[in-house]
Amino acid sequence: MSSRACAALAASLLLVGCFNEELPEQNLSGTVVVPSALVEDSRDIGMVYLGVFEGWDPEQLGYSYPATGPQVGDNPLGDTQPYGGSTIGEYAYPCLRALRCEVITGRYTSITDLLDARPVTKEDGDPMSEEEFYDQCQWYYGWNEVSEFTFLGEDVDFKENADGDWEAEFLAWHTQVPAGAILWGFVDSDFTSCSIDAGSINRRRSDDGQYFREGSNFPDILNFPDKYITGGDIVSSQVTTIVADQIAGYELRLDEVLD
Repeated sequence: MSSRACAALAASLLLVGCFNEELPEQNLSGTVVVPSALVEDSRDIGMVYLGVFEGWDPEQLGYSYPATGPQVGDNPLGDTQPYGGSTIGEYAYPCLRALRCEVITGRYTSITDLLDARPVTKEDGDPMSEEEFYDQCQWYYGWNEVSEFTFLGEDVDFKENADGDWEAEFLAWHTQVPAGAILWGFVDSDFTSCSIDAGSINRRRSDDGQYFREGSNFPDILNFPDKYITGGDIVSSQVTTIVADQIAGYELRLDEVLD
């Protein structure tokens, strides 16, 4: 290779290493607070959805809600057109169809903890024991240690803060955060946002010989939150405004229970 070709190659490699794409997406972080006066037990905090939106409209539905675009098709409201968002917790399949779409990660520390909050009644009317639940998970997933249970863990999401309220950290990956946009969210207290017809196909054929879905989030929750917000859910009565050049340290209070 000639010296001129070598120089050109070196220059191109240097450009690859230094090129700044200036992508608008950033990782937004902060905390969410749910007053303990609204939810006494952190295990009862449902799926939390957070989004960054262009604006806020506290009047359209009679409660805090993101501003929407034009109504299109059969949708009762327009698209909120989120810049991005995240959840606190994920729907997890807890080995039993009776608990499908009812168990969220980051809420339970043990099998006893889960069954205390969400008891399961067997066909004979007796409550399912911890040992029986473990056996079901061992059969379904092949788990041999409780530490493998993805919906259990000592590091729960919501912890009691200095004010006695429930506080959890959030991280919204690859989100556009223009100055003046708003951070808004809600708690789905009754699992309306989970579809039993979504998610992975069960790993083992059920007792009735049928395959089924394990359940997962609907795909349009941040675009049309009103479809999934029902009585008993909690919204942020006031929004948090995105500040220029700040991507960390935000706090959002979810403090209004809807009728």
